[in-house]
Amino acid sequence: MKVVVVAGATGFVGQQVVREALARGHQVFAFVRADRVTTLGVESDTPGSLTTLPWGADPEILRQGFNVPSGAWVVNVAGLHRERPGLNPNKANESISQTMIEMAEILEASRLVHLGPLLGSEMDAFTKSKESIEHRIQESGVPWSIVHSTPAYGPGDDLLDGIGAWMARSPFIPRFMERVPMQPLWVGDLAAVLLQAREGVQEVGGDRVLWGEVLEQCAQAAGKHLLGPVLSDTTVLRLARVFGHHSLFTDLIPFTEAGCIRHSHGYEVSQNLFSELLSRPPRTLADYLHTEWPYRYKK
Repeated sequence: MKVVVVAGATGFVGQQVVREALARGHQVFAFVRADRVTTLGVESDTPGSLTTLPWGADPEILRQGFNVPSGAWVVNVAGLHRERPGLNPNKANESISQTMIEMAEILEASRLVHLGPLLGSEMDAFTKSKESIEHRIQESGVPWSIVHSTPAYGPGDDLLDGIGAWMARSPFIPRFMERVPMQPLWVGDLAAVLLQAREGVQEVGGDRVLWGEVLEQCAQAAGKHLLGPVLSDTTVLRLARVFGHHSLFTDLIPFTEAGCIRHSHGYEVSQNLFSELLSRPPRTLADYLHTEWPYRYKK
């Protein structure tokens, strides 16, 4: 058993990290937002132990109040993982990363594991804020791992559930940038990687699939037919400039002009270490869609 400290524990990935750590019998300290304490969804018969703490609590409480020994595994999955209307990515992400570095130092952590997106060649404001955080972690002096992941999917995600909700409302789901390559990764697999990450930077992803194929697989699993409309890249960028500040579009992809440009370059890892880290292949998208996806067709 080891001690695992999770920041962002009520988030999409964070909840899965907590469940995975508990299933392995670890002692988990989960830092959560005060308004979402009850949303972890942890089974009562889990072999590990869970303590929840409000985000913003003094990290010293772990050492002095709970006698957490040196060598904890600190996992940071908090912060902005995509643009959000009205939020400054620099302010939000840098504050969280600095808190996690201080926590790792206080606990004399064996590892600070940070989850980040793939950093492409398009250095927009959002990407620059992520790169700045990673530089700060690398220069902090604490043992660190940085995991770059392709978009994750699973119950409650912003990717497939957004597509499913749209299909439930109308078959006329917009089709755009369908040749964009992706390697979507099941959130349970990502959580396992974060608990076994090596030192240094590593990239992980699932099987390669095109964005258009993701839409087709979702439609098939939901018992639907895609009817378009088909939008050109130029049209998509024009719409992003006009409507990018509305939350309707961020349900599907980061629908800002910068987000669409980033999306157009795809989500592929240059050296996928998933199988090397976990000694097995990742879960397939088709398996999830037909067995667990909330929007699948049920006979």
